[in-house]
Amino acid sequence: MRRTLIALAALSILAGCAVIVVPDGEGGMHYKSAFGGDAVQGNGQNLVETRQVATLDGIDVNGPMQVEIRVGQGTSLQVEGDSNILPLLRTDASNGTLRIWVEGNVRTSNPLRVTYTTPALHQVTANGSGQMNIAGLSGGPLNLSLNGSRAVRVSGYVSQLDARLNGSGGLNASGLDSTATVARLSGSGQLALGRVNGEQLNLELHGSGSANASGNVRNMTVRLNGSGSADLAGLTSQTAELSTNGSGSISAAVTQSVVAAANGSGGVTVYGNPAQRNVSGKRVSFVQ
Repeated sequence: MRRTLIALAALSILAGCAVIVVPDGEGGMHYKSAFGGDAVQGNGQNLVETRQVATLDGIDVNGPMQVEIRVGQGTSLQVEGDSNILPLLRTDASNGTLRIWVEGNVRTSNPLRVTYTTPALHQVTANGSGQMNIAGLSGGPLNLSLNGSRAVRVSGYVSQLDARLNGSGGLNASGLDSTATVARLSGSGQLALGRVNGEQLNLELHGSGSANASGNVRNMTVRLNGSGSADLAGLTSQTAELSTNGSGSISAAVTQSVVAAANGSGGVTVYGNPAQRNVSGKRVSFVQ
């Protein structure tokens, strides 16, 4: 037991500042850090602060805050919140990544807001709750790693989207165009993957989450484990591998060849008339 506790403590330190959000019963929020003492009460005096920042193509956000990321000309960083809380909203740069976190315990009814403008964005890591909006993407790959209950909206164009979600959060990329997308969801979250036109869609769902996408691709691979659902009837693929284990369901449009397996009470619905079919399970159906 002692070794386990030591190991957990070490992992917490390596992970940075862990933040817990607790309603205070008075309409505000209590942001608790694993390393803080008594909470600092927000003074209600809103302050907007501009901070110096280098041009970085990655961002790592830990804690409950509203984040706006704009891909465009120039580089800037603006933070907003109670004037006595902002010193605890820490920002620094490490290995090409802008790190943002709350240090200590704070209690405030005013949300912390961060606005970051950068010429390029390729890596986003976010832990915790709150909203995040990413706009103006104009090429190159984008890697998203989201943990917790954060709601993230993404728009623009990327050559490839690589998204990993854990928890109950959501990714709304309905305003995003990509030529290839790889996505994995564990938990009860939601994925709206936008328009994929080009090479492939590779999707894995574990749990009760859901996903959807539209467009045209050469190859599609979808694997479900649990009670989730993948609505891909608006995405047409030349070839596809579709499998569900459990009570989850998949719907997809396929034109040439399909391998489909339904293991459990879930089902696979294929829209189209692919000439090559490899089917296992009783709950695979074709709709022309």
